[in-house]
Amino acid sequence: MKLLGSLIELLTENVSNSVIKDAITNKQTCELKYLDDEKLPDGGQARTIQPVAYGRSLKGNPVMRAYQTAGPSLKVNKEGIPLPDWRLFRVDKVKSMKPMRGDDSLFLTFSEPPLYNPVGDNSMDNMQYNSKF
Repeated sequence: MKLLGSLIELLTENVSNSVIKDAITNKQTCELKYLDDEKLPDGGQARTIQPVAYGRSLKGNPVMRAYQTAGPSLKVNKEGIPLPDWRLFRVDKVKSMKPMRGDDSLFLTFSEPPLYNPVGDNSMDNMQYNSKF
């Protein structure tokens, strides 16, 4: 059964919960491709994110909270600047996600992003994983 699930994941290019959990637990900077990104300005690029939490949205969808530092984005913060800023990603709309490697071939890690809330996320009904800083 695990093999079937892995095969389906590979064929549909969806990201697995274990990849998300590992990235959150190990504080890995990741490269993410999101559904319809190619339609955005700079859409050919991958997003660079720092994932910190995983859970269910208020509507019941699996979601990931991440601090996005680069890549395509239409949303802007209060100052009108698109990045860096916090984003909530629906996991079913993530096309691919993988930890980034540095020059020394080790995974890039991050420290606590600005305005990180260790207690919870108002956009999530149920938080299953959360980074510990």
